[in-house]
Amino acid sequence: MKNSFIIFFLMTIGICFQSCSDDDFPVPPASTVPSFTYTISNDEFAPATVTFTNTSIVPGTVGNATYYWNFGDGNSSTETSPTYIYNEAGVYVVNLVVTTSGSLEIKESSQTIVIKDPNATGTPIYFTDGTKVYQGLINTQAPIFTPINGLVAQTSYGMAMDTLNNKLYISDYGANKIFRANLDGSNFEEFRTNVDSPIGMAFDYEENQLYFNTSSGVQRSDLSSTDLSQVEDFVTGQANDPDGLAIDLVNRKLYWINYDGGVWSKNLDGTGETEIIPGVEGASIIVVGNRIYYDEYVASGDIRIKSANLDGTGITTIAVGVSRVVYGLAYDPYGEKLYWGDRRAYTMMRANLDGSDAEIYYQGTAGISGIVIGKRP
Repeated sequence: MKNSFIIFFLMTIGICFQSCSDDDFPVPPASTVPSFTYTISNDEFAPATVTFTNTSIVPGTVGNATYYWNFGDGNSSTETSPTYIYNEAGVYVVNLVVTTSGSLEIKESSQTIVIKDPNATGTPIYFTDGTKVYQGLINTQAPIFTPINGLVAQTSYGMAMDTLNNKLYISDYGANKIFRANLDGSNFEEFRTNVDSPIGMAFDYEENQLYFNTSSGVQRSDLSSTDLSQVEDFVTGQANDPDGLAIDLVNRKLYWINYDGGVWSKNLDGTGETEIIPGVEGASIIVVGNRIYYDEYVASGDIRIKSANLDGTGITTIAVGVSRVVYGLAYDPYGEKLYWGDRRAYTMMRANLDGSDAEIYYQGTAGISGIVIGKRP
């Protein structure tokens, strides 16, 4: 009798649980999820064959699925996983639309495909989105940036280009490391480890040294040394968090800007350390001719690009309304243009050195930092 009661009780609980589950927590019907992957032949140079693999999720309950592909150049296909040849270089938005006969769903997914021009020439330009490094060319064509395979970082805000040795240096703030590689991404290696929060970097070619910031100063390293721990303190006791660095090779002087305030300078022989513009909060600085260019935090959503004489006088405003503190500021000497990144807007801007003719140069899908510009071939 006792066992019969227990069995009856358990069956009652089970029925109640099943009923409550069905009534109170209904399982939604499965839905179609369109998606695809692709591979590009010929190292992504035109003409290139793109092989699309349809990875859409189509539940059996929704009926038959029909696929419609738009390749972004006016051509289309209804194959499940098509192959398509792009004969012309460009940026193409590929769209996949999935329709179902039973559930009458219409779902779509898009991806951007970049086909490079094998004959394109121009000035090399690079930037990082924090984890990847992208390369492009400054010329008369619309800018196309592609990621460099093999160059990865944890949290990168800064880069520097050694134009004498064709090397790219990448500071990794999150990993406390500085990496370097050839401009095509090969020979990617650690340059220095256990560096305290590096961001900005600058080269002194005369002494074959790389300068870089820490959270409280500036250090330098011998470019020819393979010792991952070889560093020398150059500036210490900076409580306001140095970020951006620049070197005036003509006058042998280092400039840096503090994230929490102040633009400073110091002679490369170790003398003359001084704050030349008090109170400025920013993250990037470069030297162009006889002036410095830097960003200044004025208010949230209003960061400004400014310029000053090498001694900090004669300040002028180049641009206003940048959305976030700038970690990418560079100069193209061939086009005589200043470039900077607006991280929140995912844009790269450019203008003349006096701020005139400001325009969006490139619209991306992630924050833009660490802009560097190289030499024309």
